[in-house]
Parts: sequence; structure tokens; C-alpha cells
Amino acid sequence: MKQWGGMRRYGEQRTCRPRILIGMLALCAALICVLGCVDYLCPDTISVYGVGIAAEDGFPGDDVWEGSEDAARPPFVFCRTEQTTLTLGGVIPLKTVTVHAFEDRALIPGGMLFGVRCGLEGVLVVGLEDVADGCCPAKDAGLRIGDVIVAVDGEDVTSAADLSAAVSQDGTDGRDAVLSVRRGEDAVREIVLAPCRASDGIYRAGIWSRDQTAGIGTVTFIDPATGMFGGLGHGICDTATGALLPLTRGTTLGVTVGQIVPGTAGNPGELRGSFTGIRTGTLLDNTACGVIGVFTALPDVKPMPIGRPEELHTGDAVILCTLDDGAPREYAIRIVSIGDTGDLSNKNFVIEITDGELLAKTGGIIQGMSGSPILQDGKLVGAVTHVMVNQPQRGYGIFIRNMLGMAG
Repeated sequence: MKQWGGMRRYGEQRTCRPRILIGMLALCAALICVLGCVDYLCPDTISVYGVGIAAEDGFPGDDVWEGSEDAARPPFVFCRTEQTTLTLGGVIPLKTVTVHAFEDRALIPGGMLFGVRCGLEGVLVVGLEDVADGCCPAKDAGLRIGDVIVAVDGEDVTSAADLSAAVSQDGTDGRDAVLSVRRGEDAVREIVLAPCRASDGIYRAGIWSRDQTAGIGTVTFIDPATGMFGGLGHGICDTATGALLPLTRGTTLGVTVGQIVPGTAGNPGELRGSFTGIRTGTLLDNTACGVIGVFTALPDVKPMPIGRPEELHTGDAVILCTLDDGAPREYAIRIVSIGDTGDLSNKNFVIEITDGELLAKTGGIIQGMSGSPILQDGKLVGAVTHVMVNQPQRGYGIFIRNMLGMAG
């Protein structure tokens, strides 16, 4: 009897083990389901508004910055971005998300034109050609259009003249030229080429290059506390490659409109203007969501609150832009559709020009209007960024949040 009883207890222990195993598997399955649900339901980025950012964290006070182009950039914090990990019970990590914390602040709406003249961080390759019959050292070495040459033989190059002189000297001395090249977001790489002697006796690499850029656009907002501004709503890009230009600090200038070329289907129009020669400020950065800089003086315009992406809705709105009358004016538009409010790109919603006067003058959205502020329900909600080439009366807008994020 004792043996039988002992065998029974042993059998009970054996049957308990599969139950424990099944329970553990069920628990694991539940955890996997939780992780999957969190990953699916929780966005990769979260925006938080109305967060106070202390003055010592970045806000300088009420004085407008009037430094030179070489002076340190003034603090300008509208957005603080951090990575945080969501956990279960503070122990099990579920998902890492990006949190953008925005300060609710009133901004001066722009609409005025500004000119930009600035150099590049290096020399941009815009073309390749043979130096002699069948000889293009740059192409043979693997250089591409859109590459940025930042140094030759270890020495920084800041102009096309620097590049030509260094390559010519290397060829004259009978040695290869070692180019330090940045390609897109990749790390700087070295490309070695053998300069080729041209018909004029000068050694060349067969590179067409650019070392500066200039153009006009529209101001979107100005911070009344610092004089910092954002404009364009998209980056300054190379026309040949579409790549974002690696700009150094530059100068902003006043602009006078000389001619309006209306847009038609398939042919984008443009505002043609000239620089007044009067320096208005400094360009500090070029990003995919626009340029930022600082003005030396503030316009006499009342600041207005900013609108969150979630507050934007389809229907009537207005844009501010400057045409041949020399000052910003309101023009009627309609917000046609709105994309994902979590999208951090520069094409977040579709707009359509409905103002008869604006359509008569421009045919719709034209080059130079990029950055025109979009106002709805008394708030600054975004900016014009792109035109639909085949429908010039329509185009894209960017959330003002995304432009503020570039400056944070």
C-alpha cells in the first residue's frame, strides 16, 4: 500500500510538469500579443504640447540677436526631442518611441520675401566631362554628380577655385589627388584620381562644381523673443540632383519683386526679384523642413498662436504672401485633405488656391511662394511648400510643428 501510494504521488508530480509548461507557454504568448499590440497601436513618434522649457534650457529673453555671421548661434528651443522606452511594470521593455515636446508660444506670421546668399560646406559636384579624348579622371575614379568635396590632400576646400588649384598642382607635380568626399548621409570617403593634362597645358579632373547658392523665398514665422525665423518649408536643394545642399552660414537680404511669371499646367511659374543689397539677417541652417536664421530687426506685426496638426481641418484658410505690391497680404485657400498627423515630412496636407486675384496674377502656387504662412481659425498652422506641376492651383503644406522641430 505504501508503494502504491508513493507511486501515485510520483505520478501526480509528473502530470503537474506539463501543466506548468503549458502555463509558461501561455504567458509567453500573452506577452508576445501585448508587445505586438503595443507596437501596432503606439506610434513611433509622440508629440506633447504646452511643455514648459526653462530659460536656462534655451530661451534668452527679449533682446533680438544682432551678432555677426561668425558669432555663436543664439539659443532657440521650441522643441525638445528625446528617446524613451515604454515598459510593462517598469521592468519589461515594450517599445522605444521618439517624444517631441513643444513649447506653446506665439509667433509673428511672416509672408514677406527674403533673399539668401551663402556658401557651401565644401564644393558640390554638378557635372563631369572629359578633359581630353576619353579622359575624365573624376568619373574614372568613381566621383558622382551630387558628391561634396570637402578637402584635397587633407586641405579643406571652400571654393571651386581652391579645388581647381589643388588638382592642377597635383598633376603638375606628377602625383595623384586625394579627394575627401561626402556622399549623401554617408561618412566622408577618400577618392584618388590622376589629373589629366588638358589642351591648354593645365591639369584637370573633369569636374564642374558649385561653391555657393542664392535665391529668394518667403518667411513663415519669426520668434519675437529672439528674432529667429523659419522659412521656405523645405530645404534648399541642388536643382540637378535634388540633394539637400550642405550650406554654411550665409546672409539674408531684402528683395524687390521685378516680375511675376504665372504658372500653367506643366510649367511652374516664379517670382523674379532682385536683392536690395540691404542685409536683413543671417542664415544659420538648411534642413528638409526649411531654413532657419535670425533677423536683425522685427516687423511691427502682432504674434499669433500656433496650431497643432490635430487642430487642422479641411475647409477655408488663408495664406500670407508678397507679390508686386511689396507687402504681405492675405489670400483665400482651401485645405483639401490632411495626411497622417504623425508625419514629420514637408508634405503633410494638400491646399488649393481659391482667391481670384491671386489666381489672376500667378495662376496658382509659384516659385518664391514657398514658406508662405497658412492661417486657419486665428492660428498659424503651416506653410506652403510645393506646387503640383500639372495643377498649379494646388500644392502641399507642411505642419508648423515640423518647421519648429527643425529649430529645436
